[in-house]
Amino acid sequence: MPIDYQGIYVLSSGMLLQERKLEIITNNLANVDTPAFKMDVGLVSLWDTPNGQREVDNSPENPTNNFVYPLMERVSVIMLQGPIRETGNPLDLAIEGEGFFAVRSEGQIFYTRKGNFRIDREGYLVNELGMRVLDEGGRDIRVVGNLKVAPDGSLFTEGGPIGRLGVYTLNQPQKVGRDLFTGQPQRAQNFRVMQGFLEGSNVNPILEMAKLIETHRAHEVYSNLIRALDQTHERAINSLV
Repeated sequence: MPIDYQGIYVLSSGMLLQERKLEIITNNLANVDTPAFKMDVGLVSLWDTPNGQREVDNSPENPTNNFVYPLMERVSVIMLQGPIRETGNPLDLAIEGEGFFAVRSEGQIFYTRKGNFRIDREGYLVNELGMRVLDEGGRDIRVVGNLKVAPDGSLFTEGGPIGRLGVYTLNQPQKVGRDLFTGQPQRAQNFRVMQGFLEGSNVNPILEMAKLIETHRAHEVYSNLIRALDQTHERAINSLV
Protein backbone atom coordinates (compact mmCIF):
# COMPACT_ATOMS: atom_id res chain seq x y z
CA MET A 1 0.00 0.00 0.00
CA PRO A 2 1.60 3.35 -1.03
CA ILE A 3 2.31 5.96 1.62
CA ASP A 4 0.28 9.16 1.14
CA TYR A 5 2.52 12.17 1.69
CA GLN A 6 -0.14 14.76 0.89
CA GLY A 7 -0.61 15.55 4.57
CA ILE A 8 3.06 16.43 4.96
CA TYR A 9 2.89 18.63 1.85
CA VAL A 10 -0.07 20.54 3.28
CA LEU A 11 1.55 20.94 6.70
CA SER A 12 4.87 21.99 5.15
CA SER A 13 3.04 24.62 3.13
CA GLY A 14 1.44 25.90 6.31
CA MET A 15 4.77 26.01 8.14
CA LEU A 16 6.43 27.92 5.29
CA LEU A 17 3.52 30.36 5.35
CA GLN A 18 4.12 31.02 9.06
CA GLU A 19 7.83 31.57 8.37
CA ARG A 20 6.98 34.17 5.72
CA LYS A 21 4.57 35.86 8.14
CA LEU A 22 7.32 35.93 10.77
CA GLU A 23 9.65 37.68 8.30
CA ILE A 24 7.03 40.36 7.62
CA ILE A 25 6.19 40.91 11.30
CA THR A 26 9.87 41.04 12.28
CA ASN A 27 10.56 43.64 9.61
CA ASN A 28 7.59 45.71 10.79
CA LEU A 29 8.86 45.62 14.37
CA ALA A 30 12.38 46.54 13.26
CA ASN A 31 10.96 49.71 11.71
CA VAL A 32 8.84 50.94 14.62
CA ASP A 33 11.09 54.00 14.92
CA THR A 34 11.70 54.55 11.19
CA PRO A 35 10.17 57.86 10.04
CA ALA A 36 7.13 57.41 7.76
CA PHE A 37 7.59 53.63 7.55
CA LYS A 38 4.54 51.84 6.13
CA MET A 39 3.89 48.39 7.53
CA ASP A 40 3.43 45.30 5.39
CA VAL A 41 0.74 42.66 5.73
CA GLY A 42 0.60 39.27 4.02
CA LEU A 43 -2.54 38.20 2.18
CA VAL A 44 -3.15 34.45 2.41
CA SER A 45 -5.02 32.24 -0.04
CA LEU A 46 -5.93 28.56 -0.09
CA TRP A 47 -5.01 26.66 -3.25
CA ASP A 48 -5.79 23.18 -4.47
CA THR A 49 -2.18 22.41 -5.38
CA PRO A 50 1.15 23.21 -3.72
CA ASN A 51 2.37 25.26 -6.70
CA GLY A 52 -0.55 27.70 -6.46
CA GLN A 53 -2.42 26.38 -9.52
CA ARG A 54 -5.95 25.04 -9.50
CA GLU A 55 -6.37 21.61 -11.02
CA VAL A 56 -8.65 21.23 -14.05
CA ASP A 57 -9.60 17.71 -12.95
CA ASN A 58 -11.70 18.00 -9.80
CA SER A 59 -12.74 14.37 -9.66
CA PRO A 60 -12.30 12.42 -6.41
CA GLU A 61 -9.73 10.26 -8.20
CA ASN A 62 -7.41 13.26 -8.35
CA PRO A 63 -5.71 13.16 -4.92
CA THR A 64 -4.19 16.64 -5.17
CA ASN A 65 -7.66 18.15 -4.97
CA ASN A 66 -8.50 16.45 -1.70
CA PHE A 67 -6.39 19.06 0.12
CA VAL A 68 -5.94 22.80 0.16
CA TYR A 69 -2.57 24.49 0.54
CA PRO A 70 -2.22 27.79 2.44
CA LEU A 71 0.06 30.12 0.51
CA MET A 72 1.15 33.75 0.76
CA GLU A 73 -0.53 35.27 -2.28
CA ARG A 74 1.02 38.72 -1.96
CA VAL A 75 2.32 41.30 0.48
CA SER A 76 0.41 44.57 0.69
CA VAL A 77 1.47 47.89 2.17
CA ILE A 78 -0.75 49.61 4.72
CA MET A 79 -0.67 53.27 3.71
CA LEU A 80 -2.31 54.73 6.82
CA GLN A 81 -0.61 57.89 8.07
CA GLY A 82 1.65 57.50 11.07
CA PRO A 83 1.72 59.89 14.04
CA ILE A 84 3.28 63.29 13.36
CA ARG A 85 5.82 64.46 15.94
CA GLU A 86 7.62 67.76 16.34
CA THR A 87 11.42 67.71 15.97
CA GLY A 88 12.26 71.40 15.76
CA ASN A 89 14.60 70.75 12.82
CA PRO A 90 13.62 73.14 9.99
CA LEU A 91 14.72 70.57 7.41
CA ASP A 92 12.35 67.92 8.78
CA LEU A 93 9.11 67.97 6.79
CA ALA A 94 5.94 65.94 7.30
CA ILE A 95 2.94 65.60 5.02
CA GLU A 96 -0.36 65.66 6.87
CA GLY A 97 -2.94 64.06 4.61
CA GLU A 98 -2.35 62.52 1.22
CA GLY A 99 0.79 62.72 -0.85
CA PHE A 100 4.46 61.89 -1.29
CA PHE A 101 7.59 63.95 -1.77
CA ALA A 102 9.40 63.35 -5.07
CA VAL A 103 13.13 62.55 -5.07
CA ARG A 104 15.50 61.73 -7.90
CA SER A 105 18.52 59.45 -8.14
CA GLU A 106 20.49 58.80 -11.34
CA GLY A 107 17.64 60.06 -13.49
CA GLN A 108 14.96 57.94 -11.83
CA ILE A 109 12.19 59.50 -9.75
CA PHE A 110 10.94 57.89 -6.56
CA TYR A 111 8.36 58.98 -4.02
CA THR A 112 8.57 59.02 -0.24
CA ARG A 113 6.81 60.36 2.83
CA LYS A 114 10.07 60.26 4.78
CA GLY A 115 10.93 63.93 5.16
CA ASN A 116 14.15 63.98 7.21
CA PHE A 117 15.97 66.10 4.65
CA ARG A 118 19.31 67.94 4.69
CA ILE A 119 21.32 70.33 2.52
CA ASP A 120 24.20 68.70 0.64
CA ARG A 121 27.59 70.26 -0.12
CA GLU A 122 26.28 71.78 -3.32
CA GLY A 123 23.38 73.43 -1.56
CA TYR A 124 20.64 71.08 -2.75
CA LEU A 125 17.84 69.72 -0.59
CA VAL A 126 18.34 65.94 -0.39
CA ASN A 127 16.98 62.99 1.56
CA GLU A 128 19.07 60.75 3.83
CA LEU A 129 20.16 58.69 0.79
CA GLY A 130 21.48 61.77 -1.00
CA MET A 131 18.60 61.83 -3.50
CA ARG A 132 17.63 65.34 -4.52
CA VAL A 133 14.16 66.53 -3.53
CA LEU A 134 12.14 67.90 -6.45
CA ASP A 135 9.87 70.90 -6.80
CA GLU A 136 6.48 70.82 -8.51
CA GLY A 137 8.20 71.25 -11.88
CA GLY A 138 10.48 68.26 -11.34
CA ARG A 139 13.55 70.45 -10.71
CA ASP A 140 16.18 70.08 -8.00
CA ILE A 141 15.73 72.47 -5.07
CA ARG A 142 18.77 74.60 -4.24
CA VAL A 143 18.68 76.40 -0.92
CA VAL A 144 20.79 79.46 -0.10
CA GLY A 145 20.04 80.72 3.39
CA ASN A 146 17.43 79.61 5.91
CA LEU A 147 14.58 77.58 4.45
CA LYS A 148 10.96 78.34 5.26
CA VAL A 149 8.20 76.01 4.09
CA ALA A 150 4.55 77.03 3.90
CA PRO A 151 1.71 74.53 4.46
CA ASP A 152 1.05 74.38 0.70
CA GLY A 153 4.70 73.44 0.08
CA SER A 154 5.85 76.88 -1.05
CA LEU A 155 9.56 77.43 -0.33
CA PHE A 156 11.18 80.66 0.84
CA THR A 157 14.60 81.93 1.90
CA GLU A 158 15.73 85.40 2.91
CA GLY A 159 15.93 86.26 -0.78
CA GLY A 160 12.27 85.45 -1.41
CA PRO A 161 10.34 82.49 -2.89
CA ILE A 162 12.42 79.72 -4.49
CA GLY A 163 9.68 77.37 -5.64
CA ARG A 164 7.18 74.88 -4.32
CA LEU A 165 7.63 71.30 -3.21
CA GLY A 166 6.32 68.61 -5.50
CA VAL A 167 3.72 66.64 -3.56
CA TYR A 168 1.98 63.81 -5.39
CA THR A 169 -0.51 61.03 -4.88
CA LEU A 170 0.27 57.64 -6.42
CA ASN A 171 -2.08 55.22 -8.12
CA GLN A 172 -1.33 51.79 -6.62
CA PRO A 173 2.00 52.71 -4.99
CA GLN A 174 4.63 49.99 -5.06
CA LYS A 175 7.20 49.79 -2.27
CA VAL A 176 10.72 49.40 -3.67
CA GLY A 177 12.71 49.51 -0.43
CA ARG A 178 14.35 52.18 1.74
CA ASP A 179 10.91 53.77 2.26
CA LEU A 180 10.71 54.64 -1.43
CA PHE A 181 7.74 54.04 -3.71
CA THR A 182 6.98 54.07 -7.41
CA GLY A 183 3.66 54.62 -9.16
CA GLN A 184 1.72 56.89 -11.47
CA PRO A 185 1.90 60.37 -9.88
CA GLN A 186 -0.81 62.99 -9.77
CA ARG A 187 -0.61 66.40 -8.11
CA ALA A 188 -1.85 66.05 -4.54
CA GLN A 189 -4.68 68.28 -3.35
CA ASN A 190 -5.56 67.39 0.23
CA PHE A 191 -2.38 67.85 2.22
CA ARG A 192 -0.49 70.16 4.53
CA VAL A 193 3.30 70.34 4.75
CA MET A 194 4.50 70.73 8.34
CA GLN A 195 8.00 72.15 8.83
CA GLY A 196 9.93 70.97 11.88
CA PHE A 197 7.89 67.77 12.11
CA LEU A 198 8.33 64.14 11.03
CA GLU A 199 5.75 61.46 10.37
CA GLY A 200 6.36 58.37 12.45
CA SER A 201 5.98 54.71 11.56
CA ASN A 202 2.42 53.40 11.32
CA VAL A 203 3.41 50.12 13.00
CA ASN A 204 1.57 49.39 16.25
CA PRO A 205 4.24 47.54 18.26
CA ILE A 206 1.76 46.02 20.71
CA LEU A 207 -0.38 44.51 17.96
CA GLU A 208 2.68 43.32 16.04
CA MET A 209 4.13 41.64 19.16
CA ALA A 210 0.82 39.85 19.68
CA LYS A 211 0.89 38.70 16.05
CA LEU A 212 4.51 37.59 16.49
CA ILE A 213 3.64 35.38 19.46
CA GLU A 214 0.60 33.94 17.68
CA THR A 215 2.59 33.19 14.52
CA HIS A 216 5.43 31.58 16.51
CA ARG A 217 2.90 29.27 18.15
CA ALA A 218 1.30 28.38 14.82
CA HIS A 219 4.73 27.61 13.35
CA GLU A 220 5.49 25.35 16.30
CA VAL A 221 2.17 23.51 15.88
CA TYR A 222 2.86 22.87 12.19
CA SER A 223 6.38 21.69 13.00
CA ASN A 224 5.14 19.26 15.67
CA LEU A 225 2.41 17.89 13.38
CA ILE A 226 4.92 17.31 10.58
CA ARG A 227 7.22 15.49 13.00
CA ALA A 228 4.36 13.32 14.29
CA LEU A 229 3.10 12.51 10.79
CA ASP A 230 6.62 11.67 9.64
CA GLN A 231 7.00 9.25 12.55
CA THR A 232 3.66 7.67 11.63
CA HIS A 233 4.85 7.16 8.05
CA GLU A 234 8.12 5.71 9.31
CA ARG A 235 6.28 3.18 11.47
CA ALA A 236 4.03 2.28 8.55
CA ILE A 237 7.05 1.69 6.31
CA ASN A 238 8.80 -0.41 8.96
CA SER A 239 5.69 -2.55 9.38
CA LEU A 240 5.82 -3.42 5.69
CA VAL A 241 9.44 -4.54 5.81
